Amino acid sequence: MMNKPQINDFIKTYHIQSVFTNAFAFLLNQHTCEQLDITDKNLSIDVELFEQELPDANTVALKSTVYQNNNKIGFYKLIFTYDGNLMDDFFVIY
Repeated sequence: MMNKPQINDFIKTYHIQSVFTNAFAFLLNQHTCEQLDITDKNLSIDVELFEQELPDANTVALKSTVYQNNNKIGFYKLIFTYDGNLMDDFFVIY
């Protein structure tokens, strides 16, 4: 399993901030507000501060808070293999 310094290196090596931004934009563009259970698409995520999780020995999950009008409304999580491949994403509204 990775430790925190290794996860930070992973984020830099695989340009995870950019991957996160692009995946989130794609999610918003591909779904309606109704499908996403939101009132409008004026949403933002914080790609400077990720919550880090290690679900198992082969993956790393990074989670960012989702904001709408400066209010926390949920989170967006991406799960990667250790070689930087995106496996899955989760968009959760509280």
